[in-house]
Amino acid sequence: MRSKGSWSDETYKSRVSEVKSRGGSATFEGEERARQGKALDPLVDPSKYTDLNKRDSNTLLVPEGDEFVAPYGTAIPVQSDLDTTGSMGGNVDVAFKVLPKVQNLLIQGESAVLKRYHTQIATGVVQDRTDKYPYLRSMFEPDNEVERQMGLLVPERDGGDATEDYQLGLFMAAYLTKASITSYGLKGYYFVVGDQVGRDKLDKRVLDQVFGSDVLERAFGSRPPQSLPSTAEVAQELMKNWHAFYLQVNNLSYVTDWWKGLFGPEHVIQLPRTEDLAEVQAVIIGLTEGVLDLQSAVEFLGGSKSDRGKSARIVEAVSSIPIGLQASYPNFNKIPLAGARFKSRDDIWPIGTTVPKKEKTRPSGKDKKGSKKDEGWKI
Repeated sequence: MRSKGSWSDETYKSRVSEVKSRGGSATFEGEERARQGKALDPLVDPSKYTDLNKRDSNTLLVPEGDEFVAPYGTAIPVQSDLDTTGSMGGNVDVAFKVLPKVQNLLIQGESAVLKRYHTQIATGVVQDRTDKYPYLRSMFEPDNEVERQMGLLVPERDGGDATEDYQLGLFMAAYLTKASITSYGLKGYYFVVGDQVGRDKLDKRVLDQVFGSDVLERAFGSRPPQSLPSTAEVAQELMKNWHAFYLQVNNLSYVTDWWKGLFGPEHVIQLPRTEDLAEVQAVIIGLTEGVLDLQSAVEFLGGSKSDRGKSARIVEAVSSIPIGLQASYPNFNKIPLAGARFKSRDDIWPIGTTVPKKEKTRPSGKDKKGSKKDEGWKI
C-alpha cells in the first residue's frame, strides 16, 4: 500500500537518470512492454478503469477516530492530453522534462497557483484510430507517480491521417471521470496539446477498443442513448465540469477554427513552444483562479531580464481567456482546506460548516461503498 504524498525532486532526478540510461525516452517502460507483446499496464489502460478500479480525482480522507481528515485539502484535477502522432511524437518527453516547472508553478512553489488544493495530475496520449492504442491515460496522482505512470504510456509516433482522435480524450473526461471539486460547483483543468483537428463523430468500434465493450453503460447508465453524441456535444458536456483549453502548436487557421467551434475562441491558445507548456498552463490556471492578473503574470513567471520577453509573449498568448472565472463561483472561498475534518466519508462539508441543506451531502447516486473507515484512504 502506498500513501499519497508530495512530489519529491530527488525521486524525479532518479527517474531522469534511469531514463537517460535506457535511451532517453521517458516512456521506455511502456514501449518495452509493447515490444515484448505484453498488455498495457492497467494504470494507463482506459478499458481497465472500472467501478472496482477507479481513475477519478478524489479528495483524500484519512480516518482518525470517529472522524475523517483531509490532510492535503480538496483535490483538483489537471489533465493534459498530448498528441503523440507524427511530429508530435515527443510530447510526453517534453512534458516529462518540464515536470519540475509544473510542480513549482502550479503546486509547491511559494506563489504556486493551485497551492490551496491537493492537485492531482493525469497525462493522456492522443493517437489515431488506426494505431494499436488510439488513446491512453494515466491515473490522477499528486506525487512522483505522475512521472512513473508517464513512463507506462506508449506513444506510437505515427498516425493514419491528418485527423487525430482527440474526441476520445474529451469523451473520457466528460463521461468517464468524476472529480471531488465538482461537488462544490468548481471545475478541474483540462488541456489538449496538438497541431490538428479531431473527428466530428464518435465511433462505437473505437470506443469499445479503447474503453471496453461496456463503455456506454459506464458512461450513460443501464439505458444508454441509441445514438452517440457528436464531438461538439461531448465538448459541451466536458465544459460543465472542466476549464478546457486547446494549446495549438502551429498556426494553421483551419485547426484554430475547428477547436474554437468546440471550446470557444477564448479557449484556444497558440502555444509559443511545446517546451513552454508548464508556463502556459500555470498562467492560464492562475488567471482563471484569480490569483494572477495580466500585470502580475509576467512577474510570476520570473527569470532574468532576458526571459521577460518570453514571459510577456506567453501572457499575451493567453490574455483573452476568461480571467477570474473560477473565483467567481459561489463556493470558491468555501472549499475545505488542508486539515479539514469530516463526520462521514460521504460529507463534502467539514464539521461545523454552515451550508444550505442541499449542499451538505454528495449528489444522490453517489457510490457509498467506500464509507467504511478502513477503506479508500490509501492506494
